[in-house]
Formats: sequence, C-alpha cells, structure tokens
Amino acid sequence: QQGEPVIVGNDVALGTFLKSKNVSGNQVSRFLATAIWLYARGIKTPTTSDVTKALTDNHQTKLGNAAECLNQNVKKGFCEKQGKQFYVTPSGFESMK
Repeated sequence: QQGEPVIVGNDVALGTFLKSKNVSGNQVSRFLATAIWLYARGIKTPTTSDVTKALTDNHQTKLGNAAECLNQNVKKGFCEKQGKQFYVTPSGFESMK
C-alpha cells in the first residue's frame, strides 16, 4: 500500500512502547498506541479484543471499555471501523509521533 507509515517498534515490548508514547494515564491514547504497536507486528486491522489481549498478554493496565476507546478514536479521526475490525488512519499515526 502506498503511503503506509514506517513504524519502528515491532521489536519493542508493549510496555516500553507505551511508555515511549507517554500514554499511561489516557485510556483512549493507550488504545491507539496499542493498535499501532499491533500494526507494527503485522496486524493491520485488529479488533478491540486484539488490543485488550495485547495489553493483558503484556501485563499492562487493561482498558475500562475498549469499545468506547475505539469510538473516541473514530470521533477524533484516528481510527476507522471496518466491520468487526478497525484500522488506524494516517492522522492516528501522526498523533502518536
């Protein structure tokens, strides 16, 4: 795909990646950062459960309501829903630089 963001981070632990993005206090941003981390690992269109599973599997604080976090990111234009899945938009990637 043309214009795909180049992401460094697929060899970084999720906790380290989240800390580097400074998103610990904000669930909506943590959801987005986790989705970007999954993207770097080849999961281009994750589900909300992929995001919650990644957080759990990596011993990170879980989200109160992952579906609502996704909805907030969609409202901001950072994610777009695609059936049961979603993808991070270019402005979503940009917001996490």
